[in-house]
Amino acid sequence: MPLLIYTTAPSKKQAKRLAKWLCKRHLAACVQAQKIKSHYHWQGKLCVESEVLITIKTRKKLYKKVRRFLRHHHPYEVPEILALKTHKVDKSYKKWLKNTTKA
Repeated sequence: MPLLIYTTAPSKKQAKRLAKWLCKRHLAACVQAQKIKSHYHWQGKLCVESEVLITIKTRKKLYKKVRRFLRHHHPYEVPEILALKTHKVDKSYKKWLKNTTKA
């Protein structure tokens, strides 16, 4: 079943690097990146930062590999790694995603 994994990066350059690596390793069928403004608490301070939201489209079976990859290559000390299950996916898209990624 397809899975969406969200993470953030501090810059377009870092997001592009993560996206390229995930796709080259066939851990993701598609990775999208978009600029956002994040408001969060870190080490007792309220922070407001520009970041890049990364959406990773992959398979449920690859979650542990993607998580391991992000923990190892992510520039943040505590990277955001949120996975959301999909419930309804077009058959042809699901087939493409499965054929593009490797278990």
